[in-house]
Amino acid sequence: MMVLWMMLASPSPPPPLPVESAARQVIEAQLKAPVREEAELSAEEAARIRQLYLESIGRRVERAPDERHD
Repeated sequence: MMVLWMMLASPSPPPPLPVESAARQVIEAQLKAPVREEAELSAEEAARIRQLYLESIGRRVERAPDERHD
């Protein structure tokens, strides 16, 4: 019983530091990037962003019907 009290009374180690994540790296890169002058994305930019996002969360990226090469 005394050992249990000693363990509870001893200071616990500090929690581990957060791991540098890909999301944090993206946000930091966005904050460092210059402000965009145009407010709209091109269709190619939007499609590429969507594809990268889906791949980053482990979802399979389906191609649009006009992109299929049979």
